[in-house]
Formats: sequence, structure tokens, C-alpha cells
Amino acid sequence: MQLEIPVSRLTAETATGWFASLRPPPRLSLAEWAEQHGRLYDGSVFKPYPYQREILDAMTDPAVERITLMKSARVGYTQMLSAAMGYFIAQRPSKIMIVQPTIEDAEDYSKDTVDPLHDWPVLAGLLSEVGAKKKGDTIKRKAFPGGSLKITGANSPRAFRRIDLDVLLFDEIDGYPAAAGKEGDQIALGIKRLTQSLHPLAVLGSTPLLDGDSKIADAFAAGTMERYHVPCPSCGEYQPLIWGDGSGAGVRWRDADPDTAFYCCVNGCPIDEEHKLDILERGRWVAEQPFKGHRSFHIWSAYCPLPGAAWPKLVAEFLAARKDREKLQVWTNTVLGECWIDRGEAPDWQRLYDRREPWEPGTVPAGGLFLTAGADVQRDRIEVSVWAWGRNKESWLVDHRVIMGDPFTAAPWRDLSAMLAETWRHEWGTDLSITMTAIDAGDGVTMEVVKAWARSAGPRVFAIKGSSLALAPILGQPSAADVNRRGKKIVGGIKLWPVGTAAAKSEFYGFLRLDRPTEESGEAFPAGYVHLPLHAGEETCKQLVAEHRITRGGKGRPRVTTWEKLRDRNEALDCRVYARAAAARQGLDRLGDAAWSELEGNLGVSVMPPPARPSVMSSVPQPPARPTVMRSNYIG
Repeated sequence: MQLEIPVSRLTAETATGWFASLRPPPRLSLAEWAEQHGRLYDGSVFKPYPYQREILDAMTDPAVERITLMKSARVGYTQMLSAAMGYFIAQRPSKIMIVQPTIEDAEDYSKDTVDPLHDWPVLAGLLSEVGAKKKGDTIKRKAFPGGSLKITGANSPRAFRRIDLDVLLFDEIDGYPAAAGKEGDQIALGIKRLTQSLHPLAVLGSTPLLDGDSKIADAFAAGTMERYHVPCPSCGEYQPLIWGDGSGAGVRWRDADPDTAFYCCVNGCPIDEEHKLDILERGRWVAEQPFKGHRSFHIWSAYCPLPGAAWPKLVAEFLAARKDREKLQVWTNTVLGECWIDRGEAPDWQRLYDRREPWEPGTVPAGGLFLTAGADVQRDRIEVSVWAWGRNKESWLVDHRVIMGDPFTAAPWRDLSAMLAETWRHEWGTDLSITMTAIDAGDGVTMEVVKAWARSAGPRVFAIKGSSLALAPILGQPSAADVNRRGKKIVGGIKLWPVGTAAAKSEFYGFLRLDRPTEESGEAFPAGYVHLPLHAGEETCKQLVAEHRITRGGKGRPRVTTWEKLRDRNEALDCRVYARAAAARQGLDRLGDAAWSELEGNLGVSVMPPPARPSVMSSVPQPPARPTVMRSNYIG
């Protein structure tokens, strides 16, 4: 039943105004709210970029509890955080905390980013300064109707105590110290403070720093891993923008001229900078992992529509940074929004591939004077490399084989024994056999079968185990590995020789960086130069530089230097290390001129070919064949 109460016209108009003022504001998504109320530093209206809209809207999606943004510079993350703070102050009052890397950063952020929020018309008069608790305390707090805002540093032990939060905004988390004093990980501490909220939200954003030590990269991998796909104007193929390596999709340019920069689509279509705004508007986020309450995004400078992030500008920055390791790291972090993979001493595999030398497979070039082998045992195969060694530790990769088979069966060991009994024809006609083989017995799964084979393989085989000591020599003193039924070590039983893998890899990478002399100079190869045959393929070259030496720690944590993989397959590198250990046992590090001269004499090398010019077997006049067994007073 409708109730009608007669009132004057003036009363009706006044009451209508009251009712309108009591009506709650319309519920807007964050992107919609930001377009209406957000302001830039100059006071102009904030218009989110196409890729920003879905990130902003995810912050007000009740199904989303966590958002991660792994980003470069120039993508507008600071402005997105300002929009989020404004929304949760005016539209959905909440208890908010924003965490900067340090207390000093928090103070600067409060002055530079939070204080300008007072000038937004929609926030006028809402924020009031609570101030520091005591003189010298730079943690800032502000209050507003229905909520509060706290700005703190990740290095503050007190920051996460005795508070309940609704919204937690983490900024530049890769710059956080290892822990907040004795309290522990800041992100875990902060997220615990959201447990009492009906609408909890944690936002993590940062430019990534070092690979393997990046909090933002770990957080990105734990979410949906979304990348912004844009359509090619020519073929319509949707794809994420990548920097590329010049061989496929990615940013391209000609003749070291940044002004020629364009983007090459996955189908080879050229995309000019002038198409960027159009393809951004038609773009969409594509997830690689299913959604489970955590959306994670990656965005980098190539998407930014501002002139300062135009593709020619990014190319110019790359060309200026590419020859300086530290500048290239900054460029990788701040332009690509990617972790810096510190290759340490690892050379470029392409450089090794391009400098390979021609000699006949299965032969030993003139400078190689004795052979050793290194064997690496895997779950389904045994890989073996044969290396030749010459004066001044110069070396040649003679052979690399993969013997397939379960190491817990007899077949692969039978094939390995047969291989090690083979000989390799030297360029001067003599057949060389392997003088010593080192096989890895450090794997706890295959250790016993390796030891069993080594017992029967003869004196030219010894079992090794990698040493964890950073300063361990390439080959250390062996220890007995066989015990009797009483647990006593068996005299004369199998021994394990410790191998300083760090020292061997550092030496090897140092040798790989040596430059090959030019034909014009006529100079000899430098001491330690590593020769690779033309028949060694791309995969072998990649495996030889599959690890890098990297130092982690700092910021309150102990600094530790370790060798880590850059890719899964590294057997060729391991085999080289083991063959080098075998060469050390044969005296490579202590052989004098008399020893090398004797080895050359045994091979009939009275006048050595020019060492700077490796030759093909068929082009060298062949001396008469010499005995297969080469006897030496220095090499066993």
C-alpha cells in the first residue's frame, strides 16, 4: 500500500536533496574510478594505459587475494599504486599499509607520492596527518574516515606488529633487506596481517634484479604468469612483445642505427612504432598458469606508449649499454623487466661455435701429445669426452660419445671399457691411447656401480668425487672408499680422488676467453688455448658453457660464491673437468720442457707445424706409421 503524505513543494524539494546525499556512491572498478578521479603529478586526469586497466581491476576483484607485477621502469606502477590508495580511501575505506625497501625510502615516498594525494579533488579533506610517534621516527601514518594509511620500511622490525590490515602494497621488493631484523621475511609477516580482513588484498611489485635471488621473480612464477599479447597489424597473430635475439620475433634494427628500429612479429611481419597505440588498445592479458587466487603479470618498457619508451629509444639505450656488463645489467632490469642472469665467467657459446677448427674426426691434431678422458654417469647413459693435451696446457677436444644404457646393467660398462681400449690416430701417424680416465662416483645413486666397474677397469681408471671446497685444488689427495665387514678401510681398495670443480671450471673458462691469433700476425696460440673441432655441434658448445659462477648474499646475509647451471644439460663441461683431473694426475701441471720434448720425439714430431695453423689430416704429408704404444718416462 502506497503511503501518501501531503507536504509543501519546498519540503518535497528539500527532502529529495537529503535522500540523494544519503545514496551511496556507485560501485566502480578501480580502472573506472581512476579514469574519473585519478590525477597525475601535473594535475591532469589519469587515463590508464590499456595494459594497466586489467591490473587495476584485479585489485577490486573479490576473487583475487594477491597480485604480483614483475615490471620494468616506465610502465606506470607508481601511478597505479596511487590510484589504488585513492580508491581504498574514497571508494572502499580500508586499513592500508605500503611497504618501501627502507624507512628512508618510506619517508621519501610519503612526501613525494602520498602527500600529493591531498590535491586530488575526490580526496580533498579526507586525509589527516597522524604523524610520527616520536621525534626521529620516519614511519608515516595518515587517517581518513573508516580507515588508515601507514607507510613503512621493510627494514623496520616493528612494522608488522600488532596491526590488522585490509590492503597491503609492497613496492620494489627485490630491494628489500634479507629480513626485518629478527622478525623474518617481510612479505610473509605482512600477509599474516591480512587474515582478519573480509576483503584481503596483497599487491607485490618490483623491478627484478638477480636471477636466483629475486623475490619478485619467485612471486611471479607462483601466480598466473600473465603476459600482454598484442595483434600484428598485418597478419593478426596475437603475441607478447619480447626483445628477441635477432633471429626470430623481437625488436630489430639495421646497421647499428636505432632510428631503423621496428618490431618483427612471430610470422616475420614488420611492425612500426606508429602502430603501438593501436595494438595496445586491442591487446589482452594471457595467463600461462591457472588462477588460484593469485594473478601475476609481467610488463616491460616496449609496451609504454610514451615517447621516452619508443622502440628506437630502447635500441639506443641497448647499444650504449651492451659492452659494459654493469650497464647491461641495469638495462636488463629496468628496460626488459627481467632478472639479470649473471653469467660470471661463462663465455658465449656462439663465440665458441664460430671459432671451431677443421680436423678429421677421430684424429689428434699435431699439438696434442697425450690423451685423457672424463666420464659422467647419468641414470640412462654414460657420457665420455676425450681430450688431448699439449705444451702450456693447450688442449683439443678429440671425441665426445654418449653410451646409452642403464648403468645398473652390464651393457654400458662393457661399451665404456671397449671405448677406452680404442686408439686415436695422431696427425703425425702414431696411434694414441688414453693414458688416464677419471669417472665421477660422487652421485649417491650410482656410486657403488661406478666403484665396482673402476675396481676391474685397471690402473688407467680412477674414481673421483667433486669437492665442495671453493679453494680445493683441481686434484686432491685420495681417500680409501672400500671397507671390510668390520668397517675398516681396505688397503689397496678403491679410492676416491677429490676434484676441485670450481678451480677446474674457472681455469677452463679463463682459457675459453683467450683470443685466437689472426692469420696476419702469425703468432702461436696462447698458453691454455682450447681447440674445438668443426664436428662439435651447437649442443656441445652450449654444454661447455652451461654454468656460471655467481656470488649471492649481502644485505645482512653471508656472501657465497657458487657455480650454478644456466641450462639443464652440462655433461660436456663435467666431462672436461674430469678429463682435466685425469691430466693433472698425469702431471700436466708439472711437466717440464724435457718431458714435452720426449713426448714429441715419441710421436716423431721433429719439427712442429706452425701451432697457430691447425690443419686438416689429409693435407699433411704422412710420416711412416709408428708403434701404437707410446712409452714415456713422464706419462704412464
